[in-house]
Amino acid sequence: MRALLAAFLAAAAWALAACTPAAPPAPAPAIWRVSDADSEIWLFGSVHLLPPELDWRSAEVEAAFNAADEFVTETDTGPEAAASFAALAQRYGRLLAGETLADRIGAEETARLARVATGLGIDPAALSVERPWLVALQLSYSYAVRAGQSPDHGVDTVLAGDARRQGKRLTFFETPEQQIRVLADLPRDAEAHFLSLTMDQVEAGDDEMEVMDRAWVSGDTATLDRLLAAEWRESGDAVHEALILRRNRSWAENIEQRLDGSGRIFITVGAAHLLGDGSVVALLRERGVRVDGP
Repeated sequence: MRALLAAFLAAAAWALAACTPAAPPAPAPAIWRVSDADSEIWLFGSVHLLPPELDWRSAEVEAAFNAADEFVTETDTGPEAAASFAALAQRYGRLLAGETLADRIGAEETARLARVATGLGIDPAALSVERPWLVALQLSYSYAVRAGQSPDHGVDTVLAGDARRQGKRLTFFETPEQQIRVLADLPRDAEAHFLSLTMDQVEAGDDEMEVMDRAWVSGDTATLDRLLAAEWRESGDAVHEALILRRNRSWAENIEQRLDGSGRIFITVGAAHLLGDGSVVALLRERGVRVDGP
């Protein structure tokens, strides 16, 4: 599922008016401010893959980021950590010897996967020894890239590069292994369902994706919340708990602890973690922490 994997894969798709290309609206993605007497923490919803032409850097985001001393992401974005993801994917994403993906998802879903994978330029045979969660990631990533998205232009990547150039301290909530195991530790039935929903979205096309894209870049949190809530209902409790809710609780506690210190911090995590019931924002407010924003 697209929203489960990358929060939102923003695209530059804007309506035409009177047969004349309309200028895209000024970017205004949602941002939240958490503060006390000596601390200021900004929360910004990340989009992990973006087209190079999409302008998302509002004046508010720029000011908050430039003022921060520390930049926090979901996981380590350094080159060594990035290189470790491939090894971790092999370690946790390969099936046991003698087992095939068809054993996990059945003949009908295996036939559907062959059609979907082929349509994305992926050899279905190469997926036959991989676990459903890893196959789902590959399908989602390939689908996004074919639609013009790029990780090089995602919020995390762009801001991490800027943070290094500005000499900010870079920290993260999860190690690469912890992040991989969010999916690798799913129950078998939830993992197979996760792959099935990913194929549903690839087959359905881009209509909902474009609605999400426009909502994200314009800061329309009501629309995003409504669309995400529907996706979590489809995904089931196990997937929602593992990918979003459990991590939100951990991150909210971490942020509250950071308020005991001082300084300016800019945090960017997947936008889905900041919206709706059980979000990081909602949890902080329930704890009595002041959070200014939508």
